Amino acid sequence: MAETRYFEKNDKGVVRRWHITLDGIRCHMGWGVAGGAMRGSSMTLDDEAHALRHVTMKISEKERAGYVEVAPGPQAKAEPDTEADVRLLEVIRYGDKYEPVAGHAGVVVRFHDRMAGPGPFYDYCILGEDAGRGLSLVVKKPGHDEAMVSAFLDFVRPRVGLAFDGRSHHKVPLPAPIGPFDHVLFCGPSLTAVNYGGRLGRVFPIRDCEIGDEDTETFVEARIQGRNSMPSTTWDREPFPVIDLKFDLRRADGFEDMGGRTSLREKTFKVYPRAMVERALRLMPQADAGSVLEIRNYRHHVLKVTPEQPRTLDEADRFLLGPALTAS
Repeated sequence: MAETRYFEKNDKGVVRRWHITLDGIRCHMGWGVAGGAMRGSSMTLDDEAHALRHVTMKISEKERAGYVEVAPGPQAKAEPDTEADVRLLEVIRYGDKYEPVAGHAGVVVRFHDRMAGPGPFYDYCILGEDAGRGLSLVVKKPGHDEAMVSAFLDFVRPRVGLAFDGRSHHKVPLPAPIGPFDHVLFCGPSLTAVNYGGRLGRVFPIRDCEIGDEDTETFVEARIQGRNSMPSTTWDREPFPVIDLKFDLRRADGFEDMGGRTSLREKTFKVYPRAMVERALRLMPQADAGSVLEIRNYRHHVLKVTPEQPRTLDEADRFLLGPALTAS
């Protein structure tokens, strides 16, 4: 359960307010002056212990700056959920615009004919048995295949509850491939941008190589919501494999491709686009001895690259895609 703490500081007659909320691995902060608009920011940390340390550090910083903890105001009191027993489609925005999907009880769809912006897409809602919770499935029209979607719905509908068992996500193998996909990613409300008070998760098909077997919630969020994230709504996409990089590249007289910069470093594994793999492999032959690039794939196997043991981009791609795709 999320916990929020409130702080105030009297700054020459101006009351400054700051609050911080710890919600699992996420930290939300808000700040402003009494009577004025509040600003805010959010951060996703590596795990719950890291999030707690981050909150503790931020609170200590504010206390050193003169803020004191105060009781929450009346506007912060939690209101009871008066819609706890209401069907999801009665709560969801434009829920009355959805139409039943033939042959799939408990599944409804709405078509958005947006020629500009994201383009036309199908917005499915896969309801649980009590219709109080469900999963969002969005499929862009160019890759929308009715037979594939139907097979996918057959698999997902009996398993809606996986998204609400308390875990952030489940990577589940399909009994048989559906088009190019061999797994399904079930995401809980914490990985769903608009989740209607924890009632809506999301689901989509993936290739095995696109989500790590041991991925934490932080890594999954980065893969599906961050910059250069997986185009999960595009079903005719090329493979989008896991690419986690850690590196320490150094050149005493500077890398020419980097404007003379002498080092490039990432101390822990982070999610990166393929372009960074290309760049690092291109810089490696110029790097000093002791430089290293580590590439981690979806199995959490690591490919080590050094100036003495260089690798090609083709080798990196085969490592990232795995045997199932490189053999095809």
